[in-house]
Amino acid sequence: MTVSTYNPADHANHQHTHGHSDNHHGHGNHDRDHHSHSHSHAPMGRGDDILRVMPTLNDLQKPHSDQEFIEKAMAEERSNHKSLIASSRDELPSVTVNGVMIDRTAIAQELQYHPAPNKEDAVFLATQALVVRELLRLAVLDEPSLGEAAWLDDEEKAVSDLIEKNVQATMPDIATCERYYKQNITDFKTDPIMNVRHILLACPPEDGDERLKLKKTAYEFIEQIKDNVNPDAEFIQLARQHSACPSKEQGGELGIINKGQTVPEFEGALFKMDAGLAPSPIESRYGFHVVDVLTKEPGIQMTYEQVSPAIHNKLSQQAFHQSLCDYLFTLANDADIEGIEMSLEQENIFRG
Repeated sequence: MTVSTYNPADHANHQHTHGHSDNHHGHGNHDRDHHSHSHSHAPMGRGDDILRVMPTLNDLQKPHSDQEFIEKAMAEERSNHKSLIASSRDELPSVTVNGVMIDRTAIAQELQYHPAPNKEDAVFLATQALVVRELLRLAVLDEPSLGEAAWLDDEEKAVSDLIEKNVQATMPDIATCERYYKQNITDFKTDPIMNVRHILLACPPEDGDERLKLKKTAYEFIEQIKDNVNPDAEFIQLARQHSACPSKEQGGELGIINKGQTVPEFEGALFKMDAGLAPSPIESRYGFHVVDVLTKEPGIQMTYEQVSPAIHNKLSQQAFHQSLCDYLFTLANDADIEGIEMSLEQENIFRG
């Protein structure tokens, strides 16, 4: 395989090369509202945006998704790429596979499927995806049972048939699955269930000075609650007077919280806490939270029998993906590829 020119630094953490899908993490409807506010995608003057930033008891019963925010961000990403391509085609690489150049217009169109931290990474992923497609096309043409007719009739089916014929993965046996369970036993524990109340001192993430003030205030509230002869009543009163969350009407109570119902930075700190008033506030994108864990039910360790199907499926997928990478590497090694250094790893190869 001949390699030249385009050589990005590190692609170990990139998105999949040809998987046209994204994994979204739900942060709640009001999380999405605040994203819109803090990124200036909503009209100015919506004072309620900063208030409704944590889920109310009713909100926790609803599905949570950042789909709208993600779609807006993706639209901006695509718009930015189109502007770049229209103004400077020279920034797209010249890549050939067996002497045939990958069409730059195709690279420009492919960019929308590969959001990345920067333009260079997006261009690399888009270009590599098209190189892989060309390698698979050539392999389909060379496969006696497929050929050009199969490719012209249905590209996806032709590739699927090609992979089924040439990618043979070793499926995990019972001993391998049991060993994986023992080595990762803490991963197979149900999430704890927590009953929580909080006081939110709200502040935009970019206001550093105000955040310092609110952090000090949060610590003062914690000491004030601890020193009161009736800490429960003091917490409720402070919540009603100072919290910027709708839960203030319930004395700050958010009710039962499971993982995935609040923003990651709040959740990550919350589920490490024991029952009782937290000695330090939790900082999130919304400000500082004085938190009191009313009850905490620990997670339950699942048995091997309960999780063995999931383990077998996970290890089977890993084995298949590795075999697919090996097959694509063989195709790339046998081809004359110029203009890109391929990075055929499980992290950035199509897993469809």
